[in-house]
Formats: sequence, C-alpha cells, structure tokens
Amino acid sequence: MNTTITIAPRLWFEETLLGATLNYQSSDDSDAVLFRVGMSFQSLLDCDKCLSKPACLWTIRDGSLSVYGDFEELTLTFCSVEGTLIQTGVSLYGEELKAFKYAMNALACRRWSV
Repeated sequence: MNTTITIAPRLWFEETLLGATLNYQSSDDSDAVLFRVGMSFQSLLDCDKCLSKPACLWTIRDGSLSVYGDFEELTLTFCSVEGTLIQTGVSLYGEELKAFKYAMNALACRRWSV
C-alpha cells in the first residue's frame, strides 16, 4: 500500500489504510512548510462529490484543507490547525486539475475494494 500519486510539483497523495494523506510543500526553500492532511475514505468521497459540481466549496472538518473553484480551476488552501497560523494555497488547472480529480476519485473508490 505504498501508492503515491503526484499531482503537481510539491503536491502529492499517499495512500493509507484509512484513506489518504495529501501533502503539500510550500516551497523549495530550506524554510518550507510541509502540510500533511489526512483524509478518511468518507472525506475523500465527500470531496470527490463536490468536485463533480459546477462550483465546489469543500472544507475538511479540522479546517486544515479547503478546496474551492469550478471545472476550470481549483484552489487548495492549506492551514495549520495548531500553534502559529500558517496558511498557503495552490491553484490547479489543466493537467494538474485533471490529475487531482482523478486521484481523488481513485482513492475514494478504493474504499470499496478494501
């Protein structure tokens, strides 16, 4: 179960027993922040359903990830949930958007095969 799906530079999913972890490294600098958002199968399914609508606005329960946008562009906003507030975002469009939607759907559907 070491499946890794790369979406964009510094953005990737890792499959876990309970769903997946979405990872985002804020930059290539030495002081970059690595955001790791654990997503259950239910969260993956909920986000996947939202992505199929013309307008998407979805936030994970703990507030560490928000996804909003439409069929042409999505913005992922990562936020720290403990300590100092750290927030950053990444916009996906074109092939990166397709890869994100594909990965979200594929990982959400894994629930049925597990």
